[in-house]
Amino acid sequence: MARQILGADTVMHAAPPLEGDVHLPLYRRLYETFARRIAAGDWKPGDGLPAETGLAKIYRIAPGTVRRALDDLALNGLVERRHGLGTFVRRPNFDNAMLRFFRFRDKDGNAFLPESRIVSRKLVSTPPKVARQLGLTDPLVIKMVRHRLWDGVPRLVEDIFLPQDRFKPLLSVSEEMIGPLLYPAYEQLCGQVVFAIEEDISIADVTVDDAADLGLQTGDLTVSVERIARNATATPIEWRISRGEARRFRYQLTSGQGD
Repeated sequence: MARQILGADTVMHAAPPLEGDVHLPLYRRLYETFARRIAAGDWKPGDGLPAETGLAKIYRIAPGTVRRALDDLALNGLVERRHGLGTFVRRPNFDNAMLRFFRFRDKDGNAFLPESRIVSRKLVSTPPKVARQLGLTDPLVIKMVRHRLWDGVPRLVEDIFLPQDRFKPLLSVSEEMIGPLLYPAYEQLCGQVVFAIEEDISIADVTVDDAADLGLQTGDLTVSVERIARNATATPIEWRISRGEARRFRYQLTSGQGD
């Protein structure tokens, strides 16, 4: 059952401050305020937000302004409107995102999610590219190396970089607590929710290390998928690069009408 956030009956002596530049339109500042509350975990995935009229009273803003902010949140995938029920924080699902790029099939030809194995987790010096991608000034960053396996054989190698101030619990918990899917673990163990991902694909000669891990030969090609994951405020919170054998590469995209 969704957790309902207190609404119009909440006693407020003064309107909460709004995020964003004072020169921005009110609806945009309200949007940023709501997005920041989602990113901070005040409003969690599945939570029901107060009614528009309740929010309008809390923030001392016209209901139409609240509606426009919520509409933009819905447009950007942070909340969803449920007819007759209200507005709820959306729970994005990227569990099978990598299956768009690499073909993993069982003996009957059915797609399946490969096994996940975390090879290492440690603090390392922040590489310049990671610092740029994540906007970090911290000299240290968490690096996780993960293999995705099919029939016990590594088919994907992933280097995953995370800001240590957000994800420090991942260094000390067991791999069993993290589980096979990282984004649910980010939420449950660190309070960090991924709401959007951006991916860039390239093809290159296999490196010596990747050839050893993936059972490839010198001269084979790999497909690299670089990903930036962002929270509700569009702040980058994860950068990863996944490599797999080019012969297993595929691309699958399903678009809705009007896209």
